Amino acid sequence: MTSHDVRDMLDLPQEGTPRPTKKQKLNGPRPVLKGLAREVQNLGGDNPIAIVPEVTVFKKRRFATRKPAAKWDARPFKNSARQDGLILRHWRRKDDKPAAPTVDGEGEEKKVEEIEDSTFAKYNVQVNIPDYTDEEYNLRLQNQEWTKHETDYLFSLCREYDLRFPVIWDRYEYEPPIPQPSEGDAAENAGALIVPPKTRTVEDMKARYYSVAATVMALRKPPIKMNSAEFNLHEVMLNFNPAQETARKKFAETAFHRTKDEAAEEQSLLLELKRIMARADKLGEERRELYARLEAPPSNGNIAPYTTSQGLAQLVSQLASADRSKKHRKSLMGGETMSPATGPNTSTQQPYDRRESSVRESISGPSGLNNKKGSSQNPTERRQLTEEEERIYGVSRHDRIGTSGPAFRQEKILKPLQSKSAVQQQKITNVLNELGIPYSASTRLIMPTAEVGEGFDALLHNKLQGEIATAKAVRAERERVERERGEGGAEVKREEGVGIAESRKRSASVMSAASDRSGKRLKK
Repeated sequence: MTSHDVRDMLDLPQEGTPRPTKKQKLNGPRPVLKGLAREVQNLGGDNPIAIVPEVTVFKKRRFATRKPAAKWDARPFKNSARQDGLILRHWRRKDDKPAAPTVDGEGEEKKVEEIEDSTFAKYNVQVNIPDYTDEEYNLRLQNQEWTKHETDYLFSLCREYDLRFPVIWDRYEYEPPIPQPSEGDAAENAGALIVPPKTRTVEDMKARYYSVAATVMALRKPPIKMNSAEFNLHEVMLNFNPAQETARKKFAETAFHRTKDEAAEEQSLLLELKRIMARADKLGEERRELYARLEAPPSNGNIAPYTTSQGLAQLVSQLASADRSKKHRKSLMGGETMSPATGPNTSTQQPYDRRESSVRESISGPSGLNNKKGSSQNPTERRQLTEEEERIYGVSRHDRIGTSGPAFRQEKILKPLQSKSAVQQQKITNVLNELGIPYSASTRLIMPTAEVGEGFDALLHNKLQGEIATAKAVRAERERVERERGEGGAEVKREEGVGIAESRKRSASVMSAASDRSGKRLKK
């Protein structure tokens, strides 16, 4: 069925209206979009979405606070680091407070404008250079190589360049002052030569400055009153060695000028040295481990009972009894095994105690019992200490140990204080503190060497002898006073006895005379 048939059925004319022409695409090819932009374009279809341009509107000024504008003022300022007194100006926010007025001599008020310091003046850090007086220099600071005028010149440069010694050495141009001759010596000194100044190195300047600074520091504040930082600084300045500093600089300069081959060789030598040191440490560790295995196993028992003198005496007695029993058992075993053919001149092996020798026999070495030649091997003699070593180690020799046995020096020193009462301990402590010896339970002698013990004994002995002498003198004086008092009383008693006897004689004579007179009367 064609279009003509359709027209015939609908009674339409055969010649229809012309077909409308296709609309021409006004837009060009669409760009290929991806993502969200492509989805938005598909939603719009052929009709693109109209985008309304944003109207630019300026923000309105806010007048909510209604504050006035800040005021600024050009204020003068100065820099305390400058010595010329230059005054400049900069903008600062103006304060609402008015400046404090001042009254001059005429009674009129004037506003004084304060000149503030610059904010960068705090970075002007000055080095503290010590000062010295002429008297201090003449007493402690004189040096044959340096004059006072040159020392003052050096310190002025140190103060100006803040101890930057390379800069000081570069600016160092010292000229000795020309002597001013007097009128009488003008003709004589007319042809005198002026000694040129010496050439100074950086190390010479450092040595002179450090020596003067350390001496002045010690004069201002003694080392015993310095804190740790001041004392360390004083020691560093006092122990400065210019020769060592010169050698260090030469070594650094040599290391700086070395070639790559020399640096590589030095690195290889350092690695070899580290390898040798590691091998030596390993061998030392193995040697210590071997010695630990060869020695007797460490005891795990309690050693607290043997830390006192009584415990040590008990231990010595136990070891002595064990040694005697061991010797007795060996003598019995030797008597039983002795052959009758053995003559009296046959040498017998002396018992050897390992505790009496400081040298241990080798385990693999031959012993006296297993010697094929039959000769006994004497124990190795201990090395004799010299007098200096005996004094250092505190070795003392005794013919016989006392009944109390061995004792620690620390315990011997503390015994005079512990064996006394609390009052006597306090008196002893006060006396020792007066003598400058701190002696108490909290501050005791840390290292009681033989010399310390002897000095302490001598001190106590001298103090005791002094107290005994004082007591004897007081006692003798008391006895003398009592004796004088006794003699005076005896004389008084003797005089009283003589007077009584005389009175008795008088009374007896009076009575005899009265009796005679009475007898004569009776006779009459």
